[in-house]
Amino acid sequence: KQEIPNDVLKASKYISDLTKQTSKVGELRGPIQAGVMTVDDVYAELGEIVNGDKPGREGDEIIVVDLTGTGAQDAAIGQVAWDKLSQLH
Repeated sequence: KQEIPNDVLKASKYISDLTKQTSKVGELRGPIQAGVMTVDDVYAELGEIVNGDKPGREGDEIIVVDLTGTGAQDAAIGQVAWDKLSQLH
């Protein structure tokens, strides 16, 4: 199912967890099938933002992050959240 309209996806800074995966089962699938977007329209994969290879927010923009679920990323995000929470005490 697609929850975000194609025109919103096209106008956004689109970030995927894994582009190969989101193009098959994520929000990116619909606009690709409609010929509105290609994988080249993906701004970055989440790892590129987290690693600092590409900047995240750069002003007043629409950002769509399409997370289709990858176990390794879920575990890493959970660990970072736990570490930050542990530092609060």
